[in-house]
Amino acid sequence: MKGMILICSLLLVNSVLKAQVPGGATYFRYPLNVPARLNANFGEMRPNHFHMGLDLSTEGRENLPVLAPADGYIARMKIETGGFGRAIYLNHPNGTTTLYAHMNRFIPAAETYLKEKQYEQKTWKIDVNVPESLIPVKKGQLIGYSGNTGASQGPHVHFEIRDTRTENCINPLLYDLSLTDVTPPDLYRLAFYDRDKSVYEQQPILVPLVKKEGKYRPAALVQLPFKNAFLAIQATDRMTGIPNPNGIYSAALFKEGKPITGFFMNDIGYDKTRYLNGHIDHVYRMKGGPYLQMLFPPKSYDLGHYQKSSNHDHFDVPLEAKTYELQVADAHGNKSYLSFDVQQKPGFLANPAEESSNRIMPNHYNVMEDADVQFVFSEKTFYDGFLFGWKSLYANGLAELSPVYQTYPDFIPVHNYFTLRLRPNRSMGLINEDRVVIKRNYRGKIELKKAVQERGWFSAQFRDLGFFQLLEDLDPPKVSASFGNGLIVRAGSRILIDVADNNRFIREFNGFAGNQWLMFVPVGNRFVYTVDEHLPVGEHKLSVVVYDEAGNQTIREWNIKRI
Repeated sequence: MKGMILICSLLLVNSVLKAQVPGGATYFRYPLNVPARLNANFGEMRPNHFHMGLDLSTEGRENLPVLAPADGYIARMKIETGGFGRAIYLNHPNGTTTLYAHMNRFIPAAETYLKEKQYEQKTWKIDVNVPESLIPVKKGQLIGYSGNTGASQGPHVHFEIRDTRTENCINPLLYDLSLTDVTPPDLYRLAFYDRDKSVYEQQPILVPLVKKEGKYRPAALVQLPFKNAFLAIQATDRMTGIPNPNGIYSAALFKEGKPITGFFMNDIGYDKTRYLNGHIDHVYRMKGGPYLQMLFPPKSYDLGHYQKSSNHDHFDVPLEAKTYELQVADAHGNKSYLSFDVQQKPGFLANPAEESSNRIMPNHYNVMEDADVQFVFSEKTFYDGFLFGWKSLYANGLAELSPVYQTYPDFIPVHNYFTLRLRPNRSMGLINEDRVVIKRNYRGKIELKKAVQERGWFSAQFRDLGFFQLLEDLDPPKVSASFGNGLIVRAGSRILIDVADNNRFIREFNGFAGNQWLMFVPVGNRFVYTVDEHLPVGEHKLSVVVYDEAGNQTIREWNIKRI
């Protein structure tokens, strides 16, 4: 009964949920002074995560004023090369925190405090808390200027509302933010699966949908060659007058008017956002298909956005045709309706499940190994079971301590970190144990981890499958500059240092004038220092110290003069 009530209530977005958000639905104003328009919404599906806020359009421009949506104070600032880039956080009296990411700059009081802490901690990349009484703000007050920093695909403001205590992200569209939308979601197809098989070891039965007289339907009766089914929906949502597709807010499945299962996107924690990979058919997506969102949770799952009317993780496919209905809604209460008739395919024979000692079991501790490689997976590493394997590929480089180990099948999503142990090739002779790394390569993405020696093995932790190899890295980074000794600089001048590494990973970069740390900012493979008050007038020895992931060090020095 509890699940049935929740499924019904999730469809009453305006009357129920908006009345329950902290401070009430009208607590926040829209944080920009341009027409309210979204590039992306909350819960939208992204690689390895749900989108945790709204992307606010800045009309393709940078440096638009960003305003406090309610009274509060600047509580935190975060600076990084990727991710949010330059981000600022406000705490509000209603128990929420708002976040603004990809900014170009903040108000002067915030910039002054930020720079002070960067020099104090000797790091450009920083995540710093701000005392509550230091920088208070009023609703509508300037807090900074929009930009395109970090992992941004174009100028915009990424905006989040979080529960300050738990840091769970709340769907901002549960608040009234001056966004007009009367357009219901678009439904494209259903996907049916056999619950008695792994989602990774079957092809979905795809059923296109047509819209007639305001309601979506398949073109014909759906006949399924199995008894226990679960299903997924391909659907998107559009704001009225805006063509770009966004994510849907909720979907609920009914049988003869009785609710069975559903999901809704009210709030998600960053510790849960990777569960996106279990919410979708990950294999289908990675092979080039669209996102298919599951109506039932996978076999190993811990994100509470699903609500079911029972403990079942599937529905029974009837022998005779029965009618099911699906309601898909956006956060403004616009709904689309789908009806389909389904039955078991006459005369089908069930295939027995395949057994193997190399089979991953969800919710179990799994160890897969041979004499030279070991994979250790915790209970919550995978969402479903599958046959796991690997093969070794020939290695011939002097620095290569092992073959390349390719895991298969492709595209299986990994939730928690797993431990990989590799035994070095016994013919390699002496190894510098402090310079050993494990390299992961998959579809052009390279990841490098410092390896830890464990009684003849070297180990590291990863969160994705792929191609793995043990390497000895003895090559230090290369450091170069377009200037030599005698460089003359003045306030506002820029000093540029280029860094390269044989494995393309720089772990640490520091620049000093004597004993004074200087704030070099990473820009790709270049580090840039803009001359400020921390480099006083006079002659100095500029030193640059660089480490790669294996721990190799390079030091370069120049004599410079500030005038």
